[in-house]
Amino acid sequence: MANDRPQAGGLIHKDHLAMIGIMDIPSRPGVSGKLFSAMDEQEVTVELIANLVGLGERDHIVLCVNRDDLNRALAVAERIRQEVEGEAITSEADVALVSIFSIDFRESLSVASHMFKTLGDCDINILGISTSLSTITCVIEAQHLEKALQALRDAFTLP
Repeated sequence: MANDRPQAGGLIHKDHLAMIGIMDIPSRPGVSGKLFSAMDEQEVTVELIANLVGLGERDHIVLCVNRDDLNRALAVAERIRQEVEGEAITSEADVALVSIFSIDFRESLSVASHMFKTLGDCDINILGISTSLSTITCVIEAQHLEKALQALRDAFTLP
């Protein structure tokens, strides 16, 4: 049955993270530069970034940071939110990242759908998704990381 499973190049994960959202901020040049320069000045390592286009020229920026950096990152996010007149800050203090990677996902479009279906079938909610040319990353509740890793190992043919 292993041949029925999609092929992937590997599975990686990162635990001990927190997720922050800066919601409903004006869509204009320089906002991301201001936010991430301030994070860098506070020595906050950002593990994941997603920028979402909202309605009415308003955006959302979602990022994951080391859980130990959460308070510093929230302080930076709140300061920037006020400066740019964003609406709200959200946070989840206990998340993890799970990623499937391959050489080029354009040649295997079923990988994303299979990953998302596998996690859903295990009753694991995906809190965020980020992709690149070679990686699909899902943000999940940290308590589900081991279950997610096992399910994905069973669902994919991995090296």
